Amino acid sequence: MPIIGTSASQNTKSFLQPNAPTGVSATDVGTNRAYNNGAATVTFTPAASGAAATSFTVTSSPGGFTATGASSPLTVTGLQSDTAYTFTVIASNAAGNSSASSASASMTATTVPQAPTIGSATAGYKSATVTYTAGATGGKAITTFTATSSGAQTGTGSSPITVSGLTNGTAYTFTVTATNANGTSTASSASNSVTPANEVLYYTSAATLTPSSYPATYTYYIMGGGGGIGNSGISTDANAQNFVYGYGGGGGGGYYANGSATINSGNVSIGVGSGGGTGSAGGTSSFGAFTAAGGSAGNSGNANGTNMNAAGGGGGAGGSGGGGSGGFASNINGNIVNAAANGGNGGSSGNSGTGGARSLGNSVNAGGGGAGSGIAGASGGGKGIGIIGSAGNATANNSGTYSGINVSGSNYGASLGLGASQNVVSNSGFVLLVRNA
Repeated sequence: MPIIGTSASQNTKSFLQPNAPTGVSATDVGTNRAYNNGAATVTFTPAASGAAATSFTVTSSPGGFTATGASSPLTVTGLQSDTAYTFTVIASNAAGNSSASSASASMTATTVPQAPTIGSATAGYKSATVTYTAGATGGKAITTFTATSSGAQTGTGSSPITVSGLTNGTAYTFTVTATNANGTSTASSASNSVTPANEVLYYTSAATLTPSSYPATYTYYIMGGGGGIGNSGISTDANAQNFVYGYGGGGGGGYYANGSATINSGNVSIGVGSGGGTGSAGGTSSFGAFTAAGGSAGNSGNANGTNMNAAGGGGGAGGSGGGGSGGFASNINGNIVNAAANGGNGGSSGNSGTGGARSLGNSVNAGGGGAGSGIAGASGGGKGIGIIGSAGNATANNSGTYSGINVSGSNYGASLGLGASQNVVSNSGFVLLVRNA
C-alpha cells in the first residue's frame, strides 16, 4: 500500500544529520569586555541542502570556548586578552551533528587593560604622587592611567601621577586604573596611606625651585654666609727684638631675611652664600629677588714696631657683629713687654659683639661675638682673638651662636651662617621655605 501524507524523499530527510555550515567569519567584540574575558561574534550560513538544523555550536581554537544557539550570529565569551583565535561551526538536529565547518579567518580578542600594580604614595603640599607599574594592554594601546584618591580626587599621566586638591592633615590612599579604546580596567589595590602637609624645602646649596602647582606662596627664611676673620698685623722694632701684634677681628654673622612671597608661574633660583675666607665677606643667600647678605670680614689688626703700638681689629658687621680682637707686644723670648695695645670694637648691626680690651704689657681679653637670636635674628658673629703669652694668659670670649629655625618639630639651619674666629672657619648660609598656600 502507498504511504499516505509523506513522500519517501521527505521521510528520508527528516532522519538525516544536517550538512556543515559555510561562510564562517568572526569579529572581535572588545568594548567593555573585562580583561581575559574577551568575546567574538561569529556569523555563518546554514547549509543550503540536506536536513534542517535545529541548533548550531561555535567552537574556538585554541581554548575550546563554545556558544550554542538556533541561528547566526553567536557570541563566544571567555577569550583570553590579546590572543588570536579561529572558529568552526557544527549544525545539529535530532539525528545528530554535522561535520565541522571550515575554520574562520584568525581574529585577535581584545579587552580593557589589566589592572595596574600599585607602587607607593608620597605626600606633598595639598597633593600626593603615586607610582604604579602598568599591566598588560588587553590588546589595545593604553591611552590613560588615572590615580584616584580615597577622597575622589584624581590625576592622570605616566608614573608617578600627581593628585592635587587634597586637604593637608587628612590621610589618603590611592588606586590606579588603565584605559584603552575598549574601556577602563578594574582598579589596582590601594596604596599606602599618606597625609599631605605643609611643604618644607631646605637648601644648603644652590638649586632651582619649580612648584608642583600655582600660585604657590612660601614663607622664606634666608641666612647669608658668615664673614671671615680679619687679617692680622705684625711688626718689629728696629733691632728685631720686640714684636707687636694686632690680630684681625672676628667675622660678622650672616644677615637674615624673613617674609612671604608668591610664585605665579615658572621657577625660582635659590642661592646659598658661602662662608668668607680670611679678610673676605660671606656670600649672599637668595630666594629669587629676596636676599640676605653675608657677614663682613673682621677688620684688620694694625701693628707699628717703631712706636710699639698695636691695635686689634674690630669685629665685622653682620646680622650679629663679630668680636673685636686684642693687640699685644712681646720680646723674642715670648715675654709680654710694655706697649700700647688697644682692643678692637665689636662689630656693628644686629647683636653686636664686644670689643677687645686695651693692654699695656699685660694679658688682654678679646671681645665675644654677637649671639644670634633664633628665628627672629641672624647668625652669631665670630669671637675676637685673645692673647696668650708667658706673662699671662688672656681670656678669649665666646663666639656667637645660632639655634636655627623649628618647623613642624624639625630644626633647620642650626650653627649655619656663623662668623669666623681664631681656628674656627666661617659657615655658609641657608634658605628655608615653607609653603602655606
